[in-house]
Amino acid sequence: SAWLFYILSAILVPLHAFGLNNLIYKNNIIKKENLIIATVFILLNSFNIDVVTNLITSFLMLFFINYLFASYQKEYPFNEIFYASLILAIIVFLNPIMLAMYLLFLTSSFIFNYLNWRSLVVSILGFCIPYILYLFYLFITTNELDITSIISLPVFTYNEQVLLAIAKEKIISVSFLILILIAFFEFFGWLYKKSIRSRKSFFIILMYFFIALIILFFGSINNWYIIISPLSVFIANYLTYSRNRNLANILFYIFIISSCYYRCMIII
Repeated sequence: SAWLFYILSAILVPLHAFGLNNLIYKNNIIKKENLIIATVFILLNSFNIDVVTNLITSFLMLFFINYLFASYQKEYPFNEIFYASLILAIIVFLNPIMLAMYLLFLTSSFIFNYLNWRSLVVSILGFCIPYILYLFYLFITTNELDITSIISLPVFTYNEQVLLAIAKEKIISVSFLILILIAFFEFFGWLYKKSIRSRKSFFIILMYFFIALIILFFGSINNWYIIISPLSVFIANYLTYSRNRNLANILFYIFIISSCYYRCMIII
């Protein structure tokens, strides 16, 4: 119901915002500690679609990403791999199309130099355990083992609704896209100045963004919510390190106005 979504939003959105903020600064991905990431994340929520599944899915992705970052500079990060895969399995159970996020585990294992057969085996074990436990639960309660009831393969089909939504709100979409493009341009301009850990972590977040983009365009428009976390990091990185402070401030004010305007239009 609508009330359930509003209650979950009131609880999860602030938790998600400050959790993401803490995750980035705890791992020294952005060194200037502030609340810009949390602020940007909350403002981006003005454009979300009221879907509880994606709200929970995106929140759980924080824990998945946290375990991936925790595996940095560990020769045998089997504990982190296991728990990351376990959480991803729960996410996929809620939203099957998120199976594409397994590519993020492969990316991080390659970037952090622990991509080998043992890591893959531990990952597969961690991913399978929730499904095995659920099968046992079904067997105990129903005396049946129906694998098809818990495994739902994702369907990827091109979705035109995203482009239609952008075309519908031209002014807001253009201002928002300009901010995103400048944020990415500024990121690649500053990349060489960042620490090794920060660079590697940003490449994982960049992969997160690209996978979320694919999920958005080849899944449902409701999956827009999945892309908010990585977008918040890149926009916050730009607003924190921008060399042209006047332009950054102007874009930030336009972003705030657009966010508030869109939310008011939804309410009205």
